Amino acid sequence: MMLRPPCALRPLPVAIKCLALVPALLISNQVFAAIVPVKDEVMDIDQSSPVNNYVLSSDATLNVNGGSQHGRVDSTGSMLNISAGSALVAATLRGGSELTMNGAAISNGLSITNSLGTVSNSTIANASGIGLSVNRLRDLTTGSSVNLTNSSSSGALAGTVVTHFSQLGLTGSQLAGTGVDGVGLRLNAGAAQASASSIVGTVNGVAISAEEVYTEASLKLDSTQVVGQTGAAIRIAPLISRLPGSVVALDVSNGSSLTGGNGNMLEVTGGSSAVMNVSASSLSGNVQVESASAVTLNLDNSSMTGDVLAESGALADVLLDNNSVLTGHLENTRSVAINNGAQWAMIGNGNLAELTLNGGSVRFGDAAGFYTLSVANLSGNGTFIMDVDFGAGRTDFLDITGSATGSHSLLIGSTGTDPSADTSLHVVRAAAGDADFSLVGGAVDLGAWSYDLVKQGANDWYLDAQTRKVSPAAASVVALFNTAPTVWYGELSSLRTRMGELRHNGGQSGAWMRTYGNKFNVSDASGFGYQQTQQGFSLGADGKVPMGDGQWLAGVMAGQSSSDLSLDRGASGKVDSYYVGAYSTWLDSDTGYYFDGVLKFNRFNNKARVNLSDGIRTKGDYSNSGVGASLEFGRHIKLDNGYFVEPYSQLAGVVVEGKDYELDNGMRAENDLTRSLVGKLGATTGRNFDLGQGRTVQPYVRTAWVHEFAKNNEVQVNDNVFNNDLSGSRGELGIGIAASLSERFQVHADFEHSNGDKVEQPWGASVGIRYSW
Repeated sequence: MMLRPPCALRPLPVAIKCLALVPALLISNQVFAAIVPVKDEVMDIDQSSPVNNYVLSSDATLNVNGGSQHGRVDSTGSMLNISAGSALVAATLRGGSELTMNGAAISNGLSITNSLGTVSNSTIANASGIGLSVNRLRDLTTGSSVNLTNSSSSGALAGTVVTHFSQLGLTGSQLAGTGVDGVGLRLNAGAAQASASSIVGTVNGVAISAEEVYTEASLKLDSTQVVGQTGAAIRIAPLISRLPGSVVALDVSNGSSLTGGNGNMLEVTGGSSAVMNVSASSLSGNVQVESASAVTLNLDNSSMTGDVLAESGALADVLLDNNSVLTGHLENTRSVAINNGAQWAMIGNGNLAELTLNGGSVRFGDAAGFYTLSVANLSGNGTFIMDVDFGAGRTDFLDITGSATGSHSLLIGSTGTDPSADTSLHVVRAAAGDADFSLVGGAVDLGAWSYDLVKQGANDWYLDAQTRKVSPAAASVVALFNTAPTVWYGELSSLRTRMGELRHNGGQSGAWMRTYGNKFNVSDASGFGYQQTQQGFSLGADGKVPMGDGQWLAGVMAGQSSSDLSLDRGASGKVDSYYVGAYSTWLDSDTGYYFDGVLKFNRFNNKARVNLSDGIRTKGDYSNSGVGASLEFGRHIKLDNGYFVEPYSQLAGVVVEGKDYELDNGMRAENDLTRSLVGKLGATTGRNFDLGQGRTVQPYVRTAWVHEFAKNNEVQVNDNVFNNDLSGSRGELGIGIAASLSERFQVHADFEHSNGDKVEQPWGASVGIRYSW
């Protein structure tokens, strides 16, 4: 289309208007460019158009369709469209104008007043001022709205400034304040939302201040980074001293970060107040609140490492919710609420006016230091995570100077080493109230001992050394040393249980296999109670030996078993046993006498797993060896009608190698040889049923009296001596069946139960097969 002539050729009223704009439009290398008014019409310019400045009015439209450098545009109530590849010096929109900018650049600032702007894939800059201004006229109660997508705005003073009633939206965009005093974003009682963006300033990332009348401002950050290179990430302060403080709503979510070069992520000054809601984000830095200002900090499923520092006369309130963690110092904080798995991790002594716990916790720093938390009033229900040192008489301490209500738990750090002094430690004091305190897990584990929490006086709680008892860790290592004999005996059993009824095939050579399972309950009367469940298998082969009277068999065997130990409070152990052995069996068919001797070598792989009182799981592993022997003598007496009775005696003993080892929490355990000697007197009664063709079935019942002679197997845990004592008697009852399916093939099954003062076997089961040749 034909361009209109310059202002000098227009009617006088229009020329006067143009001349009034000359000072604003002609300060650059465009000083000799023409001023082109565009009124109530559509104009298109491109790279072939001359370098001009444009004044839009009366619903005009200017389409910039390329061109490396156009001049300035001033728009009132009009539309400016800047397409890809276009570049302007500057643009000013006011009075209901609209801007659409895509893939373009403005080099000397963009100002939008009571207008709308949509900027995509573009660059806005101002080397001496503000990159983007989102404004309103002073007397109006409406503002501007600008959205930046995949774009950037930078300026020496500020990347962007937003006034009250105006809004800025950022998506995948960057704001930068590059000058000595530059800020990335300044909100003058304005509002901004940023998603997947960055806001960086030489001093502050975001600076927020009030206007003379309007004080409210808001900032929402979603997956956005805010950086103040030398100052705070966000600073809320009056722009000048005569202005009031701001009232600011801050939302920080979805992995957003706030980084301040001076260590502060938020500063609130000049009588301002801020509510900062943080969700699903991890923040690092301090919150600084100056006198007469206020901050409410709410963390939801988030973490913060830094201090909340309120000066005298300032107000600071903190809410931690949904597994949030705040690690830092709270100074002059008015109230703290910790809910739903959230935690405050102290890094020094603390002093709070109000502390409310609803499923939250307070951690008194790490074990290297001991801190005191003073609280005027405590309420709710929660957990205090503390540490103590009995030897040095030092402890974390909770001091409630006013009223304490609710039900609270103390989780005191466990250790594998023993206290060096048996003195009680004062851990909680309350001046008034009906609060109740207890230990998580009921006790605290310190080395070989567990300590209880006792209340003394009206409202004082102590860890009591006088009521200590053996800790689960100590019980576990002692029990593990004790279990080798029961493992060994569970693998051994008697001749009949091991190989069935050998008389059915005349004591012929053969091979056999047996699988078995046992459950043992060892009572506290032995020193340390536990439950042991065992399963395993044995296999062997033997041959006839031509010597002496009767029939001699000599054989070898091997096998494996696994035993699981269960103790109090989740402590457990496991023993994997591998063994080889040799045996010799003599049968006299004329008299019925028999003898069975077994020599067995074991390798035990032992594992201890202990849940300590503070929830930590400790473990320790070791391996040792054992050797044992069994001698069994009896007589098979035939009665009428196929009945028989078989009295027998058995003497078995095992010696297990001593071992020194350490749990990974520092607990040391050692023992000398573990010994066991068991005698058994019993009888088996049954009946043989001949089914013909070499098939025989023999059900039977077995009873026995069993006695353990070994009384003293000492174990040292952290130089504390404990004794494993399984000595005593028990009764045994068993039933079984042995069957010959042919002259060569036999099967047998055996079930037993025993009970005594120290050892009970609720059940034992064995199933085996034998093939003879």
